[in-house]
Amino acid sequence: MIVCVCNRLNDQRIGAAIMEGAECADQVYARCGVRKNCGRCQETIEEMLEENRQALALAAQ
Repeated sequence: MIVCVCNRLNDQRIGAAIMEGAECADQVYARCGVRKNCGRCQETIEEMLEENRQALALAAQ
C-alpha cells in the first residue's frame, strides 16, 4: 500500500526503515532517501512507528 504519494513510499519500505532503527517520521524519510513534502503521510508513519514500539514491548515481556 502506498503511504506517501509524494515520494512513492509504500508500507514495506517504511516498515524496513523502522526495522533498521528509525524512531520518528523524519528518520523514516531519511532512511528512505527522501524528504517530507506535503506531510499528509506523517500521521500514518507515526502510527506505524507506535505499532512497532508496542510490538517490541510485548515481545520483551
